[in-house]
Amino acid sequence: MRPLRPLAWWQYCGVHAAALNALPAPRKSRATRRRPAQVLALVVGVLAVHALLLGQAPHRPGADVRGEAVRALSVRRIVLPAPAPAAADPQAAPKPPATARRAAPGVDLDPAPDAGRDASAASRPAAAAPSAAADAVPAAGGGIALPAYATRVPPAATLRYVLQRGGASGLAELRWRPADGRYALTLDSAGSGLPQQGSASAGGLDAHGVAPERYTESRRGRDQRAVNFQAGSGRITYSQPSLQHDWLPGAQDRLSWMLQLPSVLEAEPPLREPGSELRLYVVGTRGDAEVWTFDVLGRETLDTPAGAVPGALHLRRSPRRPYDVQVDVWLDPARHHLPVQLRLLLQPAGSGTELRLEHYSSP
Repeated sequence: MRPLRPLAWWQYCGVHAAALNALPAPRKSRATRRRPAQVLALVVGVLAVHALLLGQAPHRPGADVRGEAVRALSVRRIVLPAPAPAAADPQAAPKPPATARRAAPGVDLDPAPDAGRDASAASRPAAAAPSAAADAVPAAGGGIALPAYATRVPPAATLRYVLQRGGASGLAELRWRPADGRYALTLDSAGSGLPQQGSASAGGLDAHGVAPERYTESRRGRDQRAVNFQAGSGRITYSQPSLQHDWLPGAQDRLSWMLQLPSVLEAEPPLREPGSELRLYVVGTRGDAEVWTFDVLGRETLDTPAGAVPGALHLRRSPRRPYDVQVDVWLDPARHHLPVQLRLLLQPAGSGTELRLEHYSSP
């Protein structure tokens, strides 16, 4: 097919090509002249935004592109080692809560109140070491030497006392029952401002006199603490402290010493003279075990609720360190040297317990 000639279309409209060339050219407005620049700026802006979003934006000279990249998050895992399990102690007993206070018996034959000792523990100096080796507390595996006394235990008896402790008062009863080479000894108390409390000692009677096997302290009828005297294994163990001490012949608890002293003085008259001394190994429920030295001070006439007691033998155990107990006891020769008056004072506070005989009976 033959191509059309230029501008042939215009010929059908009746317009000649020469006439078209003669028409004046249209004049562009100012807005039309600006439009290419605006379009170009818009295109450049869109490209720049896309470049930034795609991470292709140009960097300034000298910039470290790798340094500006987003750093990967590193996670460190720390594993703490598990604590080593504590070795089990077969002798240890469950410990009381840290806030538990020691329950002192109504007749406190072991007067070492926690409040007095705890409040001053931080401020007072450490107690001096004992001067005599025989007075030291024996540790497991080592022993101390004590005099071997002759003894003659008193017959069965019941002694009732008037009890005074601080501003509280009441009654206490001591029951001594020896039979068939065994014994049972109890001391119970109650009164105004004093809950029902007491202590009990049980064991045998041997060549050394009273031989405790178990000693307990109770409050409102419940055992609180106990000491076990295991002569067969040579040990003294406790219900709550996990420590132990050596058992020694003639060892006493905080109650049985009240019958051991009469047993010795009944059998050995020379020890009744003023200036004599008796030494007993005394053990308490709080893990304490030490030698008590009693000095014979002389004879006195006492005025007790049971009446006058002439010639009562006065013995004293002096405190050996701060916050130790001073023990004064008066023994009646007419009653087999059984205690008719007892005074326990915590030094230097001076507070304590006093028992004075009100009634004596022998079953």
